[in-house]
Amino acid sequence: MQNEKDEYKVHVKGETGEVVCKIIIIGDGGVGKTSLLRKYIKNQFETDYLPTVGVNISKQNVHHKGKDYNLLIWDLAGQPQFFLLHKVYYNGANAVIIMFDLTQSASFTNIKNWHKELVKYNLKDIPIILVGNKTDLKKERKIIKPMADSLMEQLDISVYFETSALDGNHVNAVFEKITEMIAENRK
Repeated sequence: MQNEKDEYKVHVKGETGEVVCKIIIIGDGGVGKTSLLRKYIKNQFETDYLPTVGVNISKQNVHHKGKDYNLLIWDLAGQPQFFLLHKVYYNGANAVIIMFDLTQSASFTNIKNWHKELVKYNLKDIPIILVGNKTDLKKERKIIKPMADSLMEQLDISVYFETSALDGNHVNAVFEKITEMIAENRK
């Protein structure tokens, strides 16, 4: 019998035998979700801010411990006008990256709201990584690591990275870790 947790899993074998996994990236608008993804997929950074409309889906093939993973990464718009679409976008997710901007206190405070949404849609038991972005803006930084550590404890999130989509700091590490967590969760 299938339990509620399993109904959301999408692990499918692709044409060449790779495992297809859906990762969603959530967080307030302007925190750098699209920039992080663009840096990971294309090793590029755009200086102009163009908000995501609805969702942007990217694909990346990775090899982890002898298996091929086809990551379908869903970059969800963080603006309130798109919140009604989130339930549809969350369906089938295998992992979540929740992002905030290290220079914007409100985006950090809103992590609790994003996490509540995951709980509401029964996604709290899949791998979740918390990411504080924009480490390159050292002088404007408002969120320090102990604050993130405290939030992780409150929300029962075990993995945290601080990244810079501009200079690439820890960007690949986030996706390597989420792939590792997905593989572990499949066992």
